[in-house]
Amino acid sequence: MENTSEDIFLWQQIKKGDITAFEKLYDIYADVLFTFALQYTKETSIAKDAIHDVFLDIYKYRSGLAESVNVKSYLFKITQRNVLKKEKAAQKIFYITSDYDTVTLKELSFEDSLIEEENNATLNSRLAFAMQELTDKQRQALFYRFNEDKPYEEIATILDISIESCRTLIYRCLKELRKKL
Repeated sequence: MENTSEDIFLWQQIKKGDITAFEKLYDIYADVLFTFALQYTKETSIAKDAIHDVFLDIYKYRSGLAESVNVKSYLFKITQRNVLKKEKAAQKIFYITSDYDTVTLKELSFEDSLIEEENNATLNSRLAFAMQELTDKQRQALFYRFNEDKPYEEIATILDISIESCRTLIYRCLKELRKKL
């Protein structure tokens, strides 16, 4: 990959702070870099974020950029590095011990990720089945509390019950769900 005269010119203009040159470089390489990034990740959002980070860093640190650089090679290498870094970060999961004092970070292998997904799917289906056994009022109370993040006072008003009854209703629902799960 060799520099074209246009790449060299745009690079020099970017170093001087020319926003039009920056936009032109982005227009030339963004689609090619996106296709390239998808070789390293299946997540289009990770690919797009990595490319945007490359161009943000170029603009942010433009005054410190090297004079002579193979622009195309540089863009591809930095994009690859950013995608791999973001992909690796997406694979990390935090585990909290039962005493809630210790948080550990563990990287999951592909196999562990699949097992984790299956376990989550199983738990979600069991939860959905258990939720069906609740009354409409119980489901509504849980929905307002956990999906809408409403305070007990507002839920009590909506359901036309006292605040204490609302707290008790939600507590008993959760206790019943835990027992079934």
